Amino acid sequence: MEQDLKIAVLITCFNRRENTKHCLATIELQDLPRRVSVDVFLCDDNSTDGTGAMIAKEFPKVNVVNGNGHLFWGGGMRKAWDYAKEFADFDAYIWLNDDTFLFPDSLNRLIQEYKKIDQPAILTAACRVPNSKLFSYGGHHEHTGAAIPNGTLQEVFYINGNLVLIPKEVEAAIGNISPTFTHYLGDFDYGIRARKAGFPCYTTSTYLAECEQNLFPNWSDPNLSFRKRWQMAHDVKGRAISEYVAFKSAHYGKLVGVKSFVDTYLKLFFTDRYVAIRNAITKN
Repeated sequence: MEQDLKIAVLITCFNRRENTKHCLATIELQDLPRRVSVDVFLCDDNSTDGTGAMIAKEFPKVNVVNGNGHLFWGGGMRKAWDYAKEFADFDAYIWLNDDTFLFPDSLNRLIQEYKKIDQPAILTAACRVPNSKLFSYGGHHEHTGAAIPNGTLQEVFYINGNLVLIPKEVEAAIGNISPTFTHYLGDFDYGIRARKAGFPCYTTSTYLAECEQNLFPNWSDPNLSFRKRWQMAHDVKGRAISEYVAFKSAHYGKLVGVKSFVDTYLKLFFTDRYVAIRNAITKN
């Protein structure tokens, strides 16, 4: 007999009312499989644009927990996840960014594709740029980049956190998103931690959602003042140097962490001559 499947959808938001509204609306339109139930847990990180009032009025079934305005993606998702675990014992969790918009059958297809995997694993959905066939987020191979959907499940090295299914077995083994990472790298780190614990990561065979690409700020742009480059390099939504080095050290070794630290500051201080200086140091 087919068993019931209880899923918690986890979202965090901050001052993106229309995106959040659209995202939640796409959840309500889902054509869910039989015996599957979905509860939504959302961290509103102290939005000041009316997001909270909008959710209370238009999506009263959403379980909202409030943040302090400084949680960013990592902290907001951790808070939503902890809140969901207090609420019930779920079979799986789905990360969903509030700027990622589901197709009407997205969750159904995500679940059906997950069932094809013969062990507990992470499944990240391939997302496309809206109204196009261009990849925006999903899975990535370690050396060759984006895992473009090809009609079959693909095992991947890195995962983007836009739309991700995580079974309870993975969460029980490795826990929540690491507090080391404020905004970026928490999803990459989680996927690598899962793989190290014996849980592979896959990406879906087709696109399951739409999401615009959020371009990474070019903190090493030589046209910027040094002060601006410094600010962007240390900002949690820029390079976030300390977190970047922590990521490299944790997953590639301390020597790689040191190299990443040196490379980053060379690029920051000597933007125009970075490659030449790096090559000279490497040769010596």
